Amino acid sequence: MMRFNLLGKHLYSQIVVPLVLASLVVGLLATVVAVYFLSSLTDQWVDQVAESVTHNLETGFDARAQTMKSIAKLASENQRLKEALSGGDMTEARGVVVQTNVALGFDDVMLLDSTGRVVVSSGLAGIMPGDMPLGEQRAYAEIAMSHPTFLLLGGRLTLTVLQPIVAGARGEETYTLAVSEIVDQAFLDSLGSGVGEAVAFYDGETREVARTIVPSRATSAEAYRALQDALDEPAPALATALQAAQPGRPGTARLKTDEGNYRVWAQRVELQDDPFPSSYGYLVSVVSQEVSDRAGQTTTNLITMWSVFAVLALVGLGGWVARRVSDPLADLAEGARRIADGDFSTKIRVSGANEVSALAESFNQMTDALRERSESLTKKVLELATLYEMSRALGATLEMDVLLDSVLDSALRIFNLDIGYVTIRDRNSGQLAIRAWRGPSTFEPDEEALRSSMSEWVIREGRPLIFNPTGDQGKGDQVDHVSGALAALCVPLTSAEGAIGAIIVGSDDPEFRFNSDDVRLLSTIANHVTIAIGNIELFSSLQEAYLSTVRSLAAAVDAKDPYTRGHSDRVAMYSGMIGEELGLSHEQRVALEMAAYLHDIGKIGVQEAILLKPGSLTDDEMSQMRHHPLIGANILKPVGFPWPITPVVRHHHERWDGAGYPAGLKAEETPLLARILTVADAFEAMISDRPYRRGRTIEEGIAELERCSGTQFDPRIVATFVEIMRFGNHHEIVADELFDVAEVQPEEARAIFVALAEGMLQSFRKLAGPRLTSNVEREINAAFASDGYPISVSSGHVGVRFDGCELLDAEIETMRNALRIVDKAVTRTSGHTLVDHFHADSLAMLSERMRRLSAALGFYTA
Repeated sequence: MMRFNLLGKHLYSQIVVPLVLASLVVGLLATVVAVYFLSSLTDQWVDQVAESVTHNLETGFDARAQTMKSIAKLASENQRLKEALSGGDMTEARGVVVQTNVALGFDDVMLLDSTGRVVVSSGLAGIMPGDMPLGEQRAYAEIAMSHPTFLLLGGRLTLTVLQPIVAGARGEETYTLAVSEIVDQAFLDSLGSGVGEAVAFYDGETREVARTIVPSRATSAEAYRALQDALDEPAPALATALQAAQPGRPGTARLKTDEGNYRVWAQRVELQDDPFPSSYGYLVSVVSQEVSDRAGQTTTNLITMWSVFAVLALVGLGGWVARRVSDPLADLAEGARRIADGDFSTKIRVSGANEVSALAESFNQMTDALRERSESLTKKVLELATLYEMSRALGATLEMDVLLDSVLDSALRIFNLDIGYVTIRDRNSGQLAIRAWRGPSTFEPDEEALRSSMSEWVIREGRPLIFNPTGDQGKGDQVDHVSGALAALCVPLTSAEGAIGAIIVGSDDPEFRFNSDDVRLLSTIANHVTIAIGNIELFSSLQEAYLSTVRSLAAAVDAKDPYTRGHSDRVAMYSGMIGEELGLSHEQRVALEMAAYLHDIGKIGVQEAILLKPGSLTDDEMSQMRHHPLIGANILKPVGFPWPITPVVRHHHERWDGAGYPAGLKAEETPLLARILTVADAFEAMISDRPYRRGRTIEEGIAELERCSGTQFDPRIVATFVEIMRFGNHHEIVADELFDVAEVQPEEARAIFVALAEGMLQSFRKLAGPRLTSNVEREINAAFASDGYPISVSSGHVGVRFDGCELLDAEIETMRNALRIVDKAVTRTSGHTLVDHFHADSLAMLSERMRRLSAALGFYTA
C-alpha cells in the first residue's frame, strides 16, 4: 500500500521543494538582517578607522617628542657648550647652538637663562635675545630632565622639548636648552596620515594649526573641493566634535557636504611629561562614510549570495531524503579519508545493483591502483633522495676511501641491503683490491676468493652481472665467494680507459631477487662514482704537479747557497709533523708544505755575497736580508696557487712578541701556518752546520726553542713540537742513532740499495728522457765493470749478484760506492741540486723502516 506524500513520489521533488522553500526563507531573513545590522556595523567600522588614525598620529607625537628629548639631552651634554656657559662666553655658546641646529635640522634651537629669557636663538625669525617665549611661568627652571610641550614661537605652534643645563664650576648656573619643530602640514605628513580622508591639528583654543587631505583613489575632484570648503568655513560639525573632546574621551560628529558624508573624530592630545598643564592640542580625523551609503547594494549582494548557497544546499542535503544513498556515500567518504591518511587497503562493500554499488566498485579499483603507484613513488623518492645525498657526498671529499664508503652506504640504503663491497684495480700493478666493505664482521678475503669473484668477471668483461638464487638453492649455495651472498648484483665502474673497478650489492635472503631496474639504478650510481674517482685522480695529479713545481722553485733557492741545501725539505718535514699533531685539515697541511718549500724563495733577490758570507752580517746587510720575506711574497703573489701560501711566506719571520719583521705582527695577528713555519725554520737552522759555526744537537735546539717560547715563538706550537721530538715518531731525524748495522739483514740491505738506485734513475728519466738516460746507464755500467762490482743497470732496472748469506762490510762499502757512481753520473748531466731532489724522491718511495736503515747503512743521509 503506497502512502501519500505531499511533496510527490520522485526523490528529485522531495529534495528540491523543501530546499527551495528553505532558500526563500533564508533569503528573506538575510535581507532583513543585512538592512538592519549592516548600517550599524559599517558605522562602527568607520569610527574604528577614524579612531585608529588619530591614535596613530597621537602616538607619532609622543614618539617624536621622545626622539627630540633624547637628541636634546645629547646636545645639552656638549662639552663646548657647558664650558662656554660656565665662562660666560655667549659668542661661543651661540656658535655651538647654531652648529647643533644645523647638524640636527630642527626648526629652532634656543638657550634660556634662569629667568626664562632667550640668551641664544637659531632658527625661527622673530625670536630675539631677551624674549620670554614661556611667559612668566617659572616651572621650567625647576625641571631636572627633558620635557616636551606645545609652544607658540614666532606666531607658529611648535613641538618643543626643554632640557636643563647645569653650568659653572659648582653647578650654580642653570640654563634651559629648547629644541622646536613647527607643527604644520609637513609635520603631520611626516607622522603618517593613515587611511583617513583628512587630518588636522588644532591648538588648545581650537584654532586650526595644520591640515592635510589625503583622498582615496575613489574620491572625485568635486568631493575633494567640497571637503576642503567644509574644513575652511569651518563646518559646525568640527566645532561640535572639538567641544565634546575631553581627556580620555573623544568627540564625534557627522559632516555632510554636497558630494558625500563623513565621520569626524576629535581627540585631545596631551604630551607625556609636559610641565605645563595648559599645553595641549586636538587631533581631528575625517573618514568617508561611503561604505554606509552602499549598504543597500551590499544587501542585494547578500541576497544573491544566499540564493547561491541555497541552490548548493539542494545537492548537499540529498542524504536527508534517501537513506539508502546516504549510507554508501558516508562509507565512500570514510574510505576517501583513509586514503588521504595513507591507508590504501580500504575497501567499500555495497549490496545491490545500482549506480552506488558501481561507484563503490570503481572506488575499490582506484584504491588498488593508488596503492601500487604509492609504493612505486615511495621507492622512487627514496632512490632520488639517496642519489641526491650521494651526489653531495661525492663533491664533499677528495679522499678515495671516504668517498667509496659513502657511496656503498648509499647504494645499500637504496636497495635495503646490508652486504656489499667496492673493488678497484691498481693502474700500475693491475692488482684488484677491496676498497670498501659492508657485511659480516669476520670477513677476511683472500686473493683466491677475489680472483674468482663476480667483480673480476665484470671488470674483465665491462658489463653488469646478476645472480638470483633458484627456488631449490640452499643456504650454502653462495653466488659470490667474497661476500657470501645468495643473490648479488655487480656493475663495473667504467671510465674512458675501460673498467677500473666494480660495485657489488647482495643479500643472504634466498627469496630476494634483482631485476633490470636494479641494474639501471646501480649503474647510475657507478657512473657517479667513476666521475668522482676521475676528479680525485685529476686533483691528485694537479696537486702533484704543484708540488713538483714548488720543489723545483725550492731547488732554485738552494742552488744559491750550497750550505743550506736540503733546508726547505727538512723545514717541510718538521712543519708537516707539527701540522699533523695540531690536527690541521688536509688543505691546511698541503698549504703548509708548499709554503715550507717556498719560504726562502725571496733569497733569490738577495746578493750572493750576503747569503754566502761566513761571518756575522752588518746592519745594512741584515736589513737587506730581512727583505727576503717580502720579495718572496711578491714573487708568489701572481701565481694562482689554490692554497693561501703568500701570507705564510710573508710573515714567517714574525715574532710572538711583535719584534719580528716585516710587519711586526704580534701573537695571533700572525697567521697560524706562518707561526708553525717559524718554529720549524728556526729549529732546522739551529741544528744545521753553517760555514761560520757547527750545528747544535737536537737537545740543544729543543732547549733554545723552550727558552724563546713566548717571546720569539708561539708557546703552544713550541710545546707541540717539543713533545713530538721527545716522545713522538721522528725517526727520520735520529735514524742513525737507533739502528746497528749488524742488525740489518742482507736481503733488506740489497733491496734498499736497488730501490734507491732505481728510484734515482726513474726520477732522472722523467726529466731527461730515455736517450739521455741510456747514455748515463752506459757510463754507470762502464764504471761498475772497471771497479769489478757485481752490479749492472739496464732500462732503469738494477741487478745485483752478491754471493753469500751474510752482510759483509765490504759488500756495504761496494753498495755505497755504487750509489756514489750513480750520483756522480747523474750530477754531471743534471747538476747537484736536482740530484738532491732525485734522492729525496727515491727515499719517499721507501717504507719508514727502510728509510731508517738507509741512513744507518750510510747509503744516503738527508
